[in-house]
Amino acid sequence: MTSRAVISSDSRRASAIRSFLHVGGIASLSPQTLSKFSTTINLIAGFRLSAPPQMRVVHIPLDDDENQDLSAYWTTVFQIIDDERKSGGKVLLLCAMGISRSATFAIAYLMCRDRLTLHDAYKEVQRRRNIICPNIGFFKQMIELEEKFYKRNTVRIIEPLDGVPVADVVWNELYDEMLQSMSSTNRDVLRTLHPSASSMTMRELSLNLESPTEESPRPLKKSASGNSILRDSSRGSSSGSTSLTSTSPSSSQTSIGQTISRETQEEILLSPLK
Repeated sequence: MTSRAVISSDSRRASAIRSFLHVGGIASLSPQTLSKFSTTINLIAGFRLSAPPQMRVVHIPLDDDENQDLSAYWTTVFQIIDDERKSGGKVLLLCAMGISRSATFAIAYLMCRDRLTLHDAYKEVQRRRNIICPNIGFFKQMIELEEKFYKRNTVRIIEPLDGVPVADVVWNELYDEMLQSMSSTNRDVLRTLHPSASSMTMRELSLNLESPTEESPRPLKKSASGNSILRDSSRGSSSGSTSLTSTSPSSSQTSIGQTISRETQEEILLSPLK
């Protein structure tokens, strides 16, 4: 789920988060767009990218699922971005829509390399691509990463509606949008319920808000993106080492295979860009 009901074709184009780092979806894959990048990190499971000869493609097949463990891949993705950053290249983080998987790695990179808090990194990426919405499991893992980095958290998971966990930074956006679309009476009621305190239930909201009128908005609908921000389940555990292999039959794509110990991962992960 995203906080935007409509995702325009313009928003599906690759978005520049930094001069060397872009986020995009499959709609970004025109020859003209791909020609701008020296490396594409393809995060879509089961999707093989046909790329121009000069482009390096790294396949890291991930599902946009709350249970998908990302901890094994932070280090590899950050190293690839670091290399392109130092050499003056450009990286495209690619997932289906440029909303969840690719946005998550962009946010985490800014947090770990540019020393932004999770809240500020999320807002920075969102400012440049306003359709982003990492799923709830990815948010939980970024919260863990921030705790490792800063020994504190600037984003938390709340339940403003019964059984609906959501990152507070996302809920605040939804809350603001609801206020803007409501009648003045409903707006006053919603403010008194103070949803950020995670005490509002759907029943309380429905009982307190006035009956729909011509002035009242239609009920909110789930985004067509189908993103899974509103589901909650525990994610899988990671092993003590990471095995990542990227292979391609095309000469334009690089095959890499590596096993990185947990200690080496954390050393690279927590080291600032030099």
